[in-house]
Amino acid sequence: MSLLSLSGHVPDDVLAQLVPTRAALPRRADVVVIGGGIVGCASAYYLAAAGFSVALVERDTVSSQQSGRNWGFVRTQYRDPLELPLAVEALSIWPELERELGEAVGWRRTGCVFVAETEAEHAAFARWRDTTREISSEARMLSRQETEELLPPLSKPVKGALFTASDGQAEPALATMAFARAATRAGVRIIEDCGVFAIERSAGRVSGVLTEHGRIEANLVVCAAGAQSHRLLAPLGLTLPQQNVRSTVSLTAPLPPLSEPCFCGYGIGLRQRADGSCIIAADSCSDIDLTLDSMRAMRFFLPEFLRHRSGFSLRLGRPLLDDLHERLAVPKPERAAAGRRPRIPANRDRAERTGEVVRGLFAGSTGLAIVKSWAGYIDVLPDALPVLDAPGAVSGLIVATGFSGHGFGLGPAVGRHVAHLAKGEPADHAIAPLKLERFARGTYARAHAPL
Repeated sequence: MSLLSLSGHVPDDVLAQLVPTRAALPRRADVVVIGGGIVGCASAYYLAAAGFSVALVERDTVSSQQSGRNWGFVRTQYRDPLELPLAVEALSIWPELERELGEAVGWRRTGCVFVAETEAEHAAFARWRDTTREISSEARMLSRQETEELLPPLSKPVKGALFTASDGQAEPALATMAFARAATRAGVRIIEDCGVFAIERSAGRVSGVLTEHGRIEANLVVCAAGAQSHRLLAPLGLTLPQQNVRSTVSLTAPLPPLSEPCFCGYGIGLRQRADGSCIIAADSCSDIDLTLDSMRAMRFFLPEFLRHRSGFSLRLGRPLLDDLHERLAVPKPERAAAGRRPRIPANRDRAERTGEVVRGLFAGSTGLAIVKSWAGYIDVLPDALPVLDAPGAVSGLIVATGFSGHGFGLGPAVGRHVAHLAKGEPADHAIAPLKLERFARGTYARAHAPL
């Protein structure tokens, strides 16, 4: 069975075929990477290539969370200008990854198109293009006629579009696991089903990690723990105002050609895969599962939430009960390792509505059938920009987290920068705006686009 086939699609049913060789917990490593998403796996791979002995610790399984559940877009288009240099760097890496890693990642250079339903959207795209022209030189504005020529099946009128032909797509689980297996071949020990309780330090610098299965001594620790990062950083006195939103994604049965480029418009995102099936999701529309933890860092998020209130649905249910149980039954230092394999229900109503939008948007899609839907938790920061930093307050710590739904496309470049930081090199200009201290200092800006 091809791993790019319909039945072999992520997030859950293909993982058993992709799991890397499991390793025993080492007593010591040069670097411990916390988190088995694409950022953690890419970091481990490039750290090993730089000569470090590396252990990667994942409380669940590699690629089991958002790195295996996202849309699969690899884009520079319409990125926050502060994030764009990192996205451009990542895009330069993706086309060579299959050769470098010796594994399929599903990379295809199909372009990315954002269609403008209104004049206001069209003007916003044009402003972005004008502002970022020197960084993203291939992005161009399309007229209505050019948009219709690019997307013949599009059946609704548009004002025009923003199009970047050099952008592309890849398969999330394949790419993440390719990094994991390449890292393993390079000597990285990947320890799954092993939650981290704490990042330990001695005399003001990192000394290792305490896991549920024992300690690993290390002089460097990379925190790429996604939604659990704030819990590991808080005891170190570091402020990370991180929250989660739940995003639902669906896979369709194969359809006639709808859009070769990755597509956003009319409130949906769509990626047509090599076999004709489509990944579809509502764009800028997420669920917030209310818990007691939702109150944490609320002041950082409230202005953006109120500004884009229509894009969020507040939900009460099982996550609140799980949160209450965790607070009553799990000691606080152990909560970063709790909640393994969480039940993340898809929003079925939202999935069906997204399917209806696609049916009305593209000729030839009236027979669209949703094969499966799933959801993932996206860890977001108030400005929707990640943290990629070696904070001076804790020597030996590197933080790579808070990617706000953008981590998959950025992952390869992030891994390279982590390796540079581990070697003691100064932060490159591409990551200079991504320091952790911006939240404690209050120097972060509004999000470029809705969270």
